[in-house]
Amino acid sequence: MIKSFPLICLLSFSLTLITSMAYAEVSGIPTGFQIQEAAEKKTRKINTADLKIMLDEELDMILIDIRTAAEVQNMDGKIDAPQNVHIPRGWLEFRVQRVALNKDIPIVVYCGGGLRSPLAAETLQDMGYSNVKNYSEGFFAWKKSGLPVKP
Repeated sequence: MIKSFPLICLLSFSLTLITSMAYAEVSGIPTGFQIQEAAEKKTRKINTADLKIMLDEELDMILIDIRTAAEVQNMDGKIDAPQNVHIPRGWLEFRVQRVALNKDIPIVVYCGGGLRSPLAAETLQDMGYSNVKNYSEGFFAWKKSGLPVKP
């Protein structure tokens, strides 16, 4: 037992170092959270009740799930709505024009918990889309509310 103590200490120290490096700030470089906060200020946020109303009333809107395919699978599905399309955030700029055919079409973006969706919403606005909203509560809130999901 005594011989393994230094190894445990080394592993613990390494894990602490790696974890602290993941959150280290670099002078002059904004953190992801700062970029997210700035993006949230540029985009209209909607909640679960607002999204439900939009899905019921605005049949021409587009609901974009920006999570990865693995996230959709591991989180037990996606919002069950005919307007829902899956475009992972990493492909958004390249694929959105396949579904959003005019700049004024209502678009709502969402992710799991609202961390990445403001960034996607800002990107769409930067591309010229004028009617973009961020479902800031995300899939977790939708599912927790007991609203329909599908695999």
